Amino acid sequence: MDRQGTVGVWAVRRLLVVGMVVAVVVSALMLMAGTGAFRDAGVPVAPESADGLAQPALPTATHVDPFDRTPASGWAEGAAGIVAPAAAAVGEFSAAQVSAATSLVRDALVASRVDPALVTGHNPAGYLRLLAPDAAAQLRPLFGTGREPEAQALVSMADSASPLLPVPPRVTGSMRVEPGDPGELVVHTNYLFAYAFDSPPEVAPAPMDAVVLVRADVDYVLRVGAEWTPSSQGLWYGDVGGYGYAIACHAYRRGFLAPAYLDQADPLRGPPHTDPGAYFDPSAPLPQETACR
Repeated sequence: MDRQGTVGVWAVRRLLVVGMVVAVVVSALMLMAGTGAFRDAGVPVAPESADGLAQPALPTATHVDPFDRTPASGWAEGAAGIVAPAAAAVGEFSAAQVSAATSLVRDALVASRVDPALVTGHNPAGYLRLLAPDAAAQLRPLFGTGREPEAQALVSMADSASPLLPVPPRVTGSMRVEPGDPGELVVHTNYLFAYAFDSPPEVAPAPMDAVVLVRADVDYVLRVGAEWTPSSQGLWYGDVGGYGYAIACHAYRRGFLAPAYLDQADPLRGPPHTDPGAYFDPSAPLPQETACR
């Protein structure tokens, strides 16, 4: 089997949003996968000999860009790939309010998908503080308790047994804004995140062998006004969807990311997608099949 064709699909979750008058039910569907790469160009310091004369510098080791020869090679690095749209008035929200909302959503995407504190440290504090208090209270019990699969539609966490390379993920995608119900501004986000894992070349020789791709289609909803209690005012998560490509199923089932080559022998692994290139197009329809069962 093509190890790069491994796809994990997040099970549908229902998350309750409690407001002042209404209870908004939010569905969460997520699939997962990836890519990654980096280059390090160091300049050696010339050592001195016993007579004090500088000796020729030794050549530095050449590091291979982990994203080289993958579809993510031309994507932006980390937070630079998350760009808010130009601010304009939307419904009852002024251009300034829209700008503040998209900036907040950008911060949430960085905190949930790029920041090492959560991606490798599994500490959600930086992400949760950006959400409405009630939203944060719903998500907080999902971390460090074995309930991580319930949060994987919203965040990326690398398996502790599979370290990432010390480079930011590559990112591409977009966000757009539209009015929601009264007191709501909806920010639709559609991004791909490629993560490069520190895998020995002898076990991960191909460019995509050490990479995991995550697609995250998440609607963030800013709620303001008298329709909501003070603790429910702020940023919420809405409908979500996505997938993980080239992901290890054993890690996916626990809510974490690891490269697919680690469990090629998994008896529950299904066939890969017939068109792997579609996974690297954020505008492509979300696939329905999964290779992790």
